[in-house]
Amino acid sequence: MHERHRAEYLQALGVTSYMPRFVMPLAPEPRQALLPPAEPDGESRRVNSPLPRSAAQLMEASAERATAAGVDAGPVPSPAPQPAPQPEVLREVGDITRQTRVEPAPARPTELAPPRQEVAPFVLSCWWLGDELLAVDSREPGAALPVEALFNNIVRALGWHELPREQDRLRWPLAENRFAGPAAASDARDTCASWLEAASARRPVKSIWLMGSQAQQFCSPVPFNGDEEQAGSWNGIRLLALPSLSELLREPGRKRDVWQLLQQNYPEQTRSR
Repeated sequence: MHERHRAEYLQALGVTSYMPRFVMPLAPEPRQALLPPAEPDGESRRVNSPLPRSAAQLMEASAERATAAGVDAGPVPSPAPQPAPQPEVLREVGDITRQTRVEPAPARPTELAPPRQEVAPFVLSCWWLGDELLAVDSREPGAALPVEALFNNIVRALGWHELPREQDRLRWPLAENRFAGPAAASDARDTCASWLEAASARRPVKSIWLMGSQAQQFCSPVPFNGDEEQAGSWNGIRLLALPSLSELLREPGRKRDVWQLLQQNYPEQTRSR
């Protein structure tokens, strides 16, 4: 390899080339690198190289040949025009084009994600009455309504006031984060429905009351329509959709509809009342 080529390779690789001023210890004896052959001058280049190097040499060579032949170099003749393709050829080309043409795939409409539904924090009150009832009520914090007294009256009317009782609260979201935005309704539904399923499996009951819109919307394993009093069944458990205790205290006229629904579903408990 010539010295100039070596330097170009090293420069392309990003290697800095240097030459020590003295022979390094244990280094081989330096030797002179081969130098590229010197390029011939202009006259010898034209003699040794049969091919022209530039357009000027091409024109010069053409003029010399024309002078040697005794004729004047005229304009270069233009190529003969190509014959027009026959109709049969055009027809065959068109058939091949139509056969090999790939139809573009129909544009698929972009699926839009449903809008995110946000839900404000809420609290659910839960009562267990022996193996008879699990009541889930939608609370209104700060309302200062006697919801506990109203629930005790309903339980006494059904004759369940002597059953062992446990009480708890379910808060959503489970962990409060003041820096985060409102939680999604789908997350609240998944969490509350899972909690209700686990609670009914841990403490089996015969009936579940879902009282209020929040309890029905997020805890119910079966859909309920509207805020009206309704009854259903889930895994052999009676489900009742009732107004919340706060709604019954604000609208006393709805107590009649609730009592009629209880009479239909608990005829033995309400027969003598």
